Amino acid sequence: MNFKQLEYFSAVAEAGSISGASRTLHVAQPPISRQLALLEDELGVTLFLRTNKGVALTEAGRCLWQQSRQMFQNLRTMADSVREVDAGLWGQLKLGVIYSDVQIATSLLKEYHETYPQVELYVRMGAPGDLLDDLGRGELHALFLRSQSERSYGLRERVLGVDPLELVMCPGTDPAPGCDAVPIQALRDVPMCLLRSDDLWGYGRDLLEECRRAGFSPNVVCHCYDTPMEMQMVQAGFGVGFLPKSVVAAHPGSPVYTKPVLEFSAKSYPVLVWENSPYQTGCVKRFLELANST
Repeated sequence: MNFKQLEYFSAVAEAGSISGASRTLHVAQPPISRQLALLEDELGVTLFLRTNKGVALTEAGRCLWQQSRQMFQNLRTMADSVREVDAGLWGQLKLGVIYSDVQIATSLLKEYHETYPQVELYVRMGAPGDLLDDLGRGELHALFLRSQSERSYGLRERVLGVDPLELVMCPGTDPAPGCDAVPIQALRDVPMCLLRSDDLWGYGRDLLEECRRAGFSPNVVCHCYDTPMEMQMVQAGFGVGFLPKSVVAAHPGSPVYTKPVLEFSAKSYPVLVWENSPYQTGCVKRFLELANST
């Protein structure tokens, strides 16, 4: 029993005659009759009773027709599902996000989810190096990272905006209370909590170099391993930090706030990074198209 035999059988059952099935299928009557005979021989049953008006299903034929109809419906559903996956309506989207990009990532993902609610989202927060390794192994489809230039990775990229780097502080550690910006000289002897010197983004290095150009050595009391720890240390009152402004916006209700350095303008670029592959699934393609249109 093969697909063509079942297709011919179902067409005859629905049309009530071999001639009617021939017109529906655009196939001559002899091949249809031959396939029906082979099917009956294989099953060892009579599927049709031949009449002057055409054919009528036997009980065995009616059983096969019911199951064939279900099978063809399942095949149509399967085909529709495959097309929907290719169109990006279904599937899995696996993303990596660094801490400082959480607000940017969730904003874009919310817009994507409203359009493609059936796509399963897998989101992992991690260190940049680990996320890049996972991307290289094919475990993630795209990453939300940072750059201090508009192009820095050897992958496909989309710059998602410009995020100013500012001092992060609490009211008790504000070097310039009542001012909208902090003069660089006001940072002399101010305790600082900065990312470690080998941090990929180099935020702390840039500020330290600016302080030295201004004629003083900064007072770094804590070298933080990552951005979440720097935020915690700043909030605990250990000193001021230096991070992208959007990081603080991700903590509504926190006493932490930002101010720019008056004589020093620095920027960070949130970027979406992905492999240059022609084999991306539909849901990944739709997500990248959305990111590229923002």
